[in-house]
Amino acid sequence: MSRATTVRLNVVNAQRRLPVPVRALARFAQRSARRLGIRVGGTIAITFIDAARMRQLNRRFLRHDRPTDVLSFRYEEGEPLVGEILIAPAAARAYAAEHGLAYREELARYVAHGLLHWLGHDDRTRAQQQRMRRLENDLLSARAGQ
Repeated sequence: MSRATTVRLNVVNAQRRLPVPVRALARFAQRSARRLGIRVGGTIAITFIDAARMRQLNRRFLRHDRPTDVLSFRYEEGEPLVGEILIAPAAARAYAAEHGLAYREELARYVAHGLLHWLGHDDRTRAQQQRMRRLENDLLSARAGQ
């Protein structure tokens, strides 16, 4: 087992349809990981992908034949890659437009959401959803104060 340190995050935009502020989101992800106490000896990859690829992965891993906003996978600690968070910017843009929110802020929320899932938080019940939303809001508030 490797020595636990602050996690390394590798943030990549693998889709071309929508702009993604990779550097700003990487900084937010790193600060959020620190605030959440994520300390592992490895890397979490955060990748922005298109809706078609997200649907394909959602169908393969969760058996839901539709696109989704965020998928999070946790792998064995001690390996170079300890997790992956996949985010669909198209979902963030649609949700932001529908609810009168800023697209960039919604992308940051999805990063926070993915990190929380990676930590083991779930959002299947209303109570779980509310808890995750509060934690996301805390991380986003810390971002606004920086």
